[in-house]
Amino acid sequence: MGAIEDLKKTVGSLLVIGFEGHRLTDSAANFLQQWDLGGVILFKRNLESFEQLRELNAAIYAAAQRPPIVSVDHEGGRVFRLPEPFTVFPPMRRVGDYCGKAGEELAAEEVGRVFARELRAAGFNLDYAPVLDVDSNPQNPIIGDRAFADEPERVAATALSFLRGLQSEGVMGCGKHFPGHGDTHEDSHLTLPKVEKSRAELEDCEFKPFAIAARADIPMLMTAHVLYPALDADWPATLSERILTGILRREMGYGGLIISDDFFMKGIAAQWPIEEAAERFLRAGGDLVLLCHQEAVQRRVAAHLVHVAERDLGFRALLEEKSQKMNAFRSRLATGIEASAFQLPSEKHREIALRF
Repeated sequence: MGAIEDLKKTVGSLLVIGFEGHRLTDSAANFLQQWDLGGVILFKRNLESFEQLRELNAAIYAAAQRPPIVSVDHEGGRVFRLPEPFTVFPPMRRVGDYCGKAGEELAAEEVGRVFARELRAAGFNLDYAPVLDVDSNPQNPIIGDRAFADEPERVAATALSFLRGLQSEGVMGCGKHFPGHGDTHEDSHLTLPKVEKSRAELEDCEFKPFAIAARADIPMLMTAHVLYPALDADWPATLSERILTGILRREMGYGGLIISDDFFMKGIAAQWPIEEAAERFLRAGGDLVLLCHQEAVQRRVAAHLVHVAERDLGFRALLEEKSQKMNAFRSRLATGIEASAFQLPSEKHREIALRF
């Protein structure tokens, strides 16, 4: 294998992509295989039935050189992508409230196990959950009842219980959105929000669940496309070395993978060229670039990173280090379609969901 092919696979391993349609196109399969992509994310646009989903995920595994991340945003409540017969759960705030009244978090762990059993039955091995944001602003248009609680210690306890359940059944979790999206007044899908809290206020609230999750060795954290002037006046968290390397890596001691939120969201895409933003994210301390749309742009980002790495040996060494870390993570992933011992729809799972 030539040097350029090696570099392409190094770059590709750091990309997680989305695509259109209910089938894996030849072009997407080629991209996945030739670049040894880190993984894929599926959305409602990709899903029409349980059997179709299983066939799609089987095709993704078959096309990949090595086990890829096969992921989905599956939180319950508003963030629910999956077709019937998957069990519909209420927002995680309801789970958090239930656990708070009961005085224990075992119910959240059970929810995590249910999520994972159903996700593995369809072939997923990573869920972008739990939400570690604190519901600290009732006017927040994007977080709200997606958060487990409005108090940081309760968020951490319930979210990590959910994570234990999720991972006990073979699905990796990803906490989001560092360093905290709970006190924004705007939606980062549409613009670049700003949180005006002081460093001390952020430490007292937003930071806490992430610091606790970092100490608990959560395998992956997702960044927020949000500006925190008290932390970095110039760059949103996703692009901030002060926040990703300075606070998350050095101060909180986090050693897991850092994945961006989608670079097509206007919090980033309306401010910077996507390929340049992806490069800055990797230089700032991030590991996995999430690109949810537009294969032409995804390939342009990949080509840009290869071009920069060819000229900048320090950047190439940085990418190689990240790729090795990602490959170690991939070796821990569940693969294939789980031969499930239960049938969907599951009356038992529905009874658990109705508890909340």
